[in-house]
Amino acid sequence: MNLRQLEYFIAVAEEKNFSRAAERLHMSQPPLSQQIKLLEDRLGVRLFDRNRQGAKLTLAGEMLLVRARAIVSDCNSTEQIVRRAAEGLEGFIRIGIINSLLHGILPTALRRFRELKPNIDWSLHELLPDRQEQALLNGDIDIGFSCNRTSYGELKSFLAYPQKLVAALPLTHALASRTVIGIQDINSEDLIMLDGRSPLTREILASCRKAGVGTRIVHTSTDPTVVLSLVGAGLGMSILPANMQGFYRDRVSFISFNADGLNADVYATVCRDADLTVAEPFRELVTSLAGKA
Repeated sequence: MNLRQLEYFIAVAEEKNFSRAAERLHMSQPPLSQQIKLLEDRLGVRLFDRNRQGAKLTLAGEMLLVRARAIVSDCNSTEQIVRRAAEGLEGFIRIGIINSLLHGILPTALRRFRELKPNIDWSLHELLPDRQEQALLNGDIDIGFSCNRTSYGELKSFLAYPQKLVAALPLTHALASRTVIGIQDINSEDLIMLDGRSPLTREILASCRKAGVGTRIVHTSTDPTVVLSLVGAGLGMSILPANMQGFYRDRVSFISFNADGLNADVYATVCRDADLTVAEPFRELVTSLAGKA
């Protein structure tokens, strides 16, 4: 039993006549009769009572008609869904994201993406960069956004948009009136930083060691708003991505941080062999919106 046989069966059942059904199907009657006979043989039942007036469904035929219509309808809708998915109009996207990017362009991009592609479901997964890479390799997410490129050969990273670093200081700090802070300026300062597993934090600390700058980390957090809250309370200073400078401005001074080779550029990472039908348009949208911000 196949889909075409069911479509032939439905046509005969609705027309109640083999000749009219053959005309509707744009075929001759003998092949149609042959296919119905094959279907009856396959099921081991008679589906029609044939007479001079045409063809009348048997009880078994009436039962099959209900199921056949549902099967054909399901197959047709499945075809449409699959085609729309191939065109990026249906489906889902699972997005890995570091916490700090939730305070940037990503939420706006998600809202715009939902407006453009309402039939694509999405889910957000707050993951540190190394966890994003593992999730990509395991097939648990489709794209990840963080402030570092991947080193895995199975993955590839694209620059989503450039982003600078800023120093965050209490308003009463001696450096709060400066317009630019360099790496030497944080020597022996109390630092409140993003979690040490963050590649950005590791890069900042490595640059400090290379420059002979002493660091004293008094607290770390995966949540940048916690970092800023503690800075605002006068407990230390921090180096953060520039997208965080909209928070706690009544308590925190944000100053450009200038250190060779250090930035908070945002990268989108995907699997090299992945189908990017949905992920690529989302990445392009993020880049486009960031360019207009």
